[in-house]
Amino acid sequence: MKFLRYFLPLGLFAVVAASCSDNMEDDVTYTPTTAATDAIAEGSTVDLLLHRNITVNYTHPVKIANAAAITLNGKPVEGATANICQLNIPLDLEAGTDYTLVVGEGALVRYDNPEMAADPYTLHFSTRPAPVLDADLIDPAATPEAKKLFEFLKSQYGSKTMSGTMGEVAWGSGYYDVITQEAGKAPAIIGFDYIHLASSPANWIDYGDITPVREAWEAGNIVQIMWHWNVPRLNNPKAQLSTGISRFSPSNAMVPGNWEYEIMEKDIAKVAGYLKLIQDAGIPVIFRPFHEAAGDYAPTWGPWFWWGAEGVEVTKQLWDHLYNKLVNDYGIHNMIWCWTVQTSNAGELASLDQLQGAYVGNDKCDFVGVDVYSEEDLFSDFDRFYLVRELVEGKKMVALSECGKLFNPDVAFPKGETWLYFMQWYETESNQFFIKNYSPAEVWQQVTSSPYTLNRDDIKSLLN
Repeated sequence: MKFLRYFLPLGLFAVVAASCSDNMEDDVTYTPTTAATDAIAEGSTVDLLLHRNITVNYTHPVKIANAAAITLNGKPVEGATANICQLNIPLDLEAGTDYTLVVGEGALVRYDNPEMAADPYTLHFSTRPAPVLDADLIDPAATPEAKKLFEFLKSQYGSKTMSGTMGEVAWGSGYYDVITQEAGKAPAIIGFDYIHLASSPANWIDYGDITPVREAWEAGNIVQIMWHWNVPRLNNPKAQLSTGISRFSPSNAMVPGNWEYEIMEKDIAKVAGYLKLIQDAGIPVIFRPFHEAAGDYAPTWGPWFWWGAEGVEVTKQLWDHLYNKLVNDYGIHNMIWCWTVQTSNAGELASLDQLQGAYVGNDKCDFVGVDVYSEEDLFSDFDRFYLVRELVEGKKMVALSECGKLFNPDVAFPKGETWLYFMQWYETESNQFFIKNYSPAEVWQQVTSSPYTLNRDDIKSLLN
């Protein structure tokens, strides 16, 4: 699924230019040059994110003779340019507005015959109304701290992104500290993980000691907690995350009497106890369980975590089950729930239909995240952002909930690719944290210095 951000891709431009030349050779009468655009249909309603310029295609090479005669709702358009058989018109549109574009009499002339004017051209179109974010958290009993954090996130969404990185999976800040030193600025968000739930409490991991979370919050960080939920294989005490032949059945885990159900209930009770400690400390958290649930939509790849092993409907039931247990049974109300949308289909962009089939719905999450591992440093992924924005109909914020290399806010934001935050995964070897395969120090410095980026020091005063 590809989304048109520039109305004439390079390949199509070559075709138009060629046909333009052919028309010149065939046209011995030199009739006036006619125009058309297939980017915006007459009378259509368009999306602001997709339409930042219009390219009008002409049957002959043209040049601008009177720029003032090119108007949008009666006002001259600044910055219009002619390039061979095209007129490129930048747009500065507002949501929910009707527009009339006029390329008036004498605005353009034939490039090879300035005495011959191009036909006037008029296009009527309108823009979609601005989407409105959902006002409230899905938990009606959310704590005041969670509500305040949620309002802050909404206030920044669309204009700023927040820097973030994992602390480490062993309930600490090792990787976050390395990034802070390399970047020269402390990221705004720090990530933790309940991946070692089965081992806690131990001398090396104890989720009951919330010191790392408290210190991060008191320092000015926003806290994200995810859950790589390990479960044992059938007849094998070794924990697993991945799917397998003798696997933990997620559908059985929601039915009393099954061995999977007993394990799940104990794990949820244990996590609830740890989360209650954080709630009692007055700390709100972004909570991201069951991430990447769909895995890859193509049947050749499929899901890689057990919670996606029996299909998207079961995963959605697991989400409902966990929410009901934590919120209604255990009274955990300090969480902002993030659903991770999976957007890959055999390595390509999935379709909107596939995402819709796997989505829990706008009424069951507070915002959505996307995990993107690009091969390029300072990448931009407008197509992926726009796809998910369409999924949630603009009613939910969209975050880059995991990434390896960093995206470039200086390129992304002017295009409307406005991720709420980015969360880089960690790199470690022999229990040492370092920057190796992901973004080097200079890239971190560039991204955290962007006028579109908020770091920890930037949000301290905004949160308090």
